Amino acid sequence: MTRVSIQGEAGAFSHTAAQQLLGPDIELHPCRTFDEAFESVLSHDVDRAVIPVENALAGPVVESLDLLWSTGLRVVAETRVRIRLCLSAPPGVHLEDVRSVASHPVALEQCRGLFKANPLMESVVVYDTAGSIRDLMLGNADYDAAIGSPLAAELYGAEVLNGGVEDDHRNYTRFFELTVPAAEALRSGDCAAVAVVVRNEPGGLHEVLGVFAGHDVDMTQIVARPIRGAPWQYRFYMEVRADRPEDLTECLRVLEGTAEETRVFGIYSRFEEVFAEHGPLP
Repeated sequence: MTRVSIQGEAGAFSHTAAQQLLGPDIELHPCRTFDEAFESVLSHDVDRAVIPVENALAGPVVESLDLLWSTGLRVVAETRVRIRLCLSAPPGVHLEDVRSVASHPVALEQCRGLFKANPLMESVVVYDTAGSIRDLMLGNADYDAAIGSPLAAELYGAEVLNGGVEDDHRNYTRFFELTVPAAEALRSGDCAAVAVVVRNEPGGLHEVLGVFAGHDVDMTQIVARPIRGAPWQYRFYMEVRADRPEDLTECLRVLEGTAEETRVFGIYSRFEEVFAEHGPLP
């Protein structure tokens, strides 16, 4: 059985992502922080970590990207999870009785319509969506209801008062499956996660981007992150994909000689699942 660490409690969306990537029969290791989840892989306490890297509404999860660089873990696969949020409470609690609702701040931000429609409800910030439901059902919370996944409500015995409370139903989060490089060599595939430091000279970034264009490789994401200890210098995290894996491999080879520093976190296959209720993912 594969041992998998996630940030958050059982029932978090990372739990769903882990099941999509590795199947239902996993040994889940919930971690309170991203640092703990990454460290559990480095220390070989688990075989894999499943970590969010981007939300369709909130943007990149920069803490995950920074830890990817500092730890050097290998990306072996990706998946996307449709974020369905529900308002849950202990059995017997009615919607009109709810005055305080807890969840992670990102989840609360994605449910503005719920609070607008119910002006007597106040939001309570906690560290984890699934954890908010767990603590509520254990009697360790001072709020009336919580926002989290249907899986968390099922796991902890909560009653769903209102499903689909997220404002935008095209809300998805992308997750990476990570392991130590020694456990998994670079694979063949049509997608890659890389980071580069461009040469500090005019046209440095343009030259790097030209490598992708010259090899028919599409850049699907680019995120600039400051380099610690080097004020006003930046590292660019990129995700790229190509129609042919051999084009991607050659592009990455040329990139290493063009940028000042290049790190390939992983090569993997494109996520292809289609969600029929809202059409194919972009």
